[in-house]
Amino acid sequence: MAVKNRGISRDLLIHPGETIADLLEERGITQKELAKRAGVSEPFLSDVIRGKKDISKGLAMGLEYAFGVSRSFWLNLQANYDAELLSLQE
Repeated sequence: MAVKNRGISRDLLIHPGETIADLLEERGITQKELAKRAGVSEPFLSDVIRGKKDISKGLAMGLEYAFGVSRSFWLNLQANYDAELLSLQE
């Protein structure tokens, strides 16, 4: 029986941290500055950007303040990533 490939390849999944990295570059903000504005530690923010940690509720609120992009956007971005990752693991 052939196995159907559902969803997308893991190589094509984009962790929400990549979106943060793109915005940092676009707006000319350092990770250190964003961490301060968002109220999180630099190591935590760095781990999120590298895809090693997820966007927390607290970070989502901080990103809303720092970037003017709603916290629901960040939480949904994380939830969608998690759902695609789960689909790959099934």
